[in-house]
Amino acid sequence: MDKSTKWMDIIVVIFSLVIVIVSGWVMAQNGAFGLALDADSKLSWHLVRSSGIVAYVLLTASTVWGLFISSQFVKDWSPGPVSLTMHSTISWMALLLGLAHGLLLMFDSYFTYTLGDIFIPFTGPYRPEVVGLGTLAFWLIILISLSFPLKKRLGHKNWKRLHYVSYIAFGLVSAHGLFAGTEGTHLGFQALVGVGVALVLILLGIRMGRDNSKTHSSAPHAKREAIRS
Repeated sequence: MDKSTKWMDIIVVIFSLVIVIVSGWVMAQNGAFGLALDADSKLSWHLVRSSGIVAYVLLTASTVWGLFISSQFVKDWSPGPVSLTMHSTISWMALLLGLAHGLLLMFDSYFTYTLGDIFIPFTGPYRPEVVGLGTLAFWLIILISLSFPLKKRLGHKNWKRLHYVSYIAFGLVSAHGLFAGTEGTHLGFQALVGVGVALVLILLGIRMGRDNSKTHSSAPHAKREAIRS
C-alpha cells in the first residue's frame, strides 16, 4: 500500500465519521431520539419519507461510485473486484430501501395503496404521474442489479450498454423525489438532489469525454492496420 492509498483510506474514514456525528447531532437537536414511536400517529408516513431519502442517497452513491469506476478514478487505490462488489452492494441496498419505501405506503392511513398500485407504474391514488416515475425507476434498478452476477454471460459490452439505463433511473428517481412528496419543497432536500444530479452530470461528462478521446485515438491505429492488411 503506497502513501497516497493510505491517506485516501484515512480521508474516507474521517469523512464517514464526520457524516455520522453530524447526522446524530442534527437528529438529537430535532428530538428524534426522544420520540415515542407508539405515540406517533404519523409513524408510517415518517418511515415512508425517511426510507425514500436514504434510498435516494444510496442510489446517488451507487451511481457516483459506478462513474468513479468507469472513469478509472479509483483504480490506483481500490482493486477492481472490491470496487465492483461495493458498487453492487450499494445498488442492492438502495433497491431494498426503495422497496420498503413503496411497501410502507400500504400502512399509511391517508391514502389507500394496494400491491398493484405500488408495483404497477402510474396507477396509484396520489400523484400517479410523478409517483409512477419512482415505480418505473424501481424496475429499471432491478434489471441493472440483476446484471451484476450475469456480467460474464452478458459480455462486457452488453453489460456496459445496459448500465447506461442506470442514469435514466437516477433521473427518474430525482424527479420523483422533487415532485412526488413534501420533501421537494424543503431547501435541504432540493440541495441534496441538486448536488447529486450535478455530480453525476459532471462525472458522466468526464467519462464520455474520455470515451470519445479513446475512440479518436484508436481510429488512426485501426486505419493503419486496415491499410497494411
